[in-house]
Amino acid sequence: MKVALIKCPWWVRYCPPYILAYFAAWLRAHRHSVACFDLNNTLYHDATVQYKVYWDNRDFYSAWENEGFVASLIDSLPVSRAVDAIISSNARVFIFDTHTPSVLISYHVAALIKERKKDSVIVFIGHKASRAQMAFDFIRQPFVDYVCPGEADLALLDLLTALEKKETSGEKDLPACPGFLYKRNGEVVDGGTPRVVDDINQLPFPDYTDFAQDIADRRYAQPNRLDILDSRGCINACHFCYERLFWPNFRFLSAEKMFEQISDHRSRFPQIDYYYFNGLLINGNLKNLESFCDLVIAGNLRISWAGQAVVRADMTKDLLVKMKKAGCQWLGYGLESGSQIVLDGMNKRVSVEAVPRVLRDTKEAGIVFQINLMFGFPNETEADFQQTLKLFAHIRPWVDSILASQSFFTLEKETFVRTHPEQFGIVNAAHHLYWKSDNGLNTYAERFRRYEEFCQFAVSLGIPETSGVLRVKPDKWFLLGNYYLYEHDFMRAAECFERSIADESDTATVRDLLARCRKEQASHEQAPTIS
Repeated sequence: MKVALIKCPWWVRYCPPYILAYFAAWLRAHRHSVACFDLNNTLYHDATVQYKVYWDNRDFYSAWENEGFVASLIDSLPVSRAVDAIISSNARVFIFDTHTPSVLISYHVAALIKERKKDSVIVFIGHKASRAQMAFDFIRQPFVDYVCPGEADLALLDLLTALEKKETSGEKDLPACPGFLYKRNGEVVDGGTPRVVDDINQLPFPDYTDFAQDIADRRYAQPNRLDILDSRGCINACHFCYERLFWPNFRFLSAEKMFEQISDHRSRFPQIDYYYFNGLLINGNLKNLESFCDLVIAGNLRISWAGQAVVRADMTKDLLVKMKKAGCQWLGYGLESGSQIVLDGMNKRVSVEAVPRVLRDTKEAGIVFQINLMFGFPNETEADFQQTLKLFAHIRPWVDSILASQSFFTLEKETFVRTHPEQFGIVNAAHHLYWKSDNGLNTYAERFRRYEEFCQFAVSLGIPETSGVLRVKPDKWFLLGNYYLYEHDFMRAAECFERSIADESDTATVRDLLARCRKEQASHEQAPTIS
């Protein structure tokens, strides 16, 4: 069957999208015809300088969830021409890989495809399609036929087989398929959790041939980079993490397969010498990681590589030195907090006492690293937050950069912390951003304040302003305005939207919100008092 794989804006455009390349290889290995469309990159090159900044600067992440902004962006881009190219591939099935900021444009493109090709089958996959994210929102869209809420490898094969049988049988309705959400007589049907691949060593290497010309023309932000598979799942079970729900069980690619995968890419694309491991953690199996390093060193494979990691007390300096010798250039450590109380509440399985030694050893081994931090985990008090500041002051000599969460801390659907709110003292667990805890002291506004205090502290210690560490978020007042509007504090909301218009962006969306606040405020002021 002919299939189109589609990636819509926004996502980082470091290199060709791994998911499209992987599923191209997977489906071709099972005799399906595949065409890949990286609209995230092609539309970037069609965009004006005014809009390119929204791709290039990750601090504008939230703009992609703003319907007014996305509508104006779509109007400025040749989206219709891109859809024509997708349809001209003669695909029957159109598969969208989704992330949070790609939802609105994915909706627009999918709707256009369905409008122009009535018999098209629209499928949404990816992390945003999980039950912990937007699976049920997706399937309720009239132009979406199937949503895979988990690993899609085996489920897609089942779906394509069912669709092929439908075509030969002449059946009118789209077939039911396990592992998908779909619709029957206007009602959503949950086909259950998709089957998973137990041994990922049996998976094909991603096929980047669809992007060969773009690689040759250096049309990506990091033109010498490709993303590769190293593992699925995680050895930990953090209470806040929805990704481990998407990737059940920890499975890793053998050292030999990782080495073979990189060697294959090197032979096909000699100009590529930087590889990013896209699993949740690269150091889930330390013995396997060391074996991979031994193969790279023995094979004199001159490459550089990077990936995410957990802070492990058993990760020795000798291993870190070997990783550097094998080409490891960068690690992202998911630290999240400097308070042991908070880490224990997260079920993080990290000892604060081990953190300085591991980070110092990483730095002395010559590996650049980043630490990731959250603000306002439900059991975090002001005293716990101060512990984070204290730890950061201690480890600052070794830290190269910080990814400070610009959403502070969100309650993701189906995660342990979301499904056990009483255990964490959470109020209003229904809202992923605006929940409260710590007897009402831990609010969205308070988490925002802690984020800003940390950023200013980090900058004062010499950390450069980068994505995640900002003196001022570019959409601060817009975000706070929406929070106070949700709280029905119309006066504060109006003040925030006024600041947004003056200091951030004077858009129709913000003015409409401001007008709504003023109307609500006037209505409340005029309401009769009951004595």
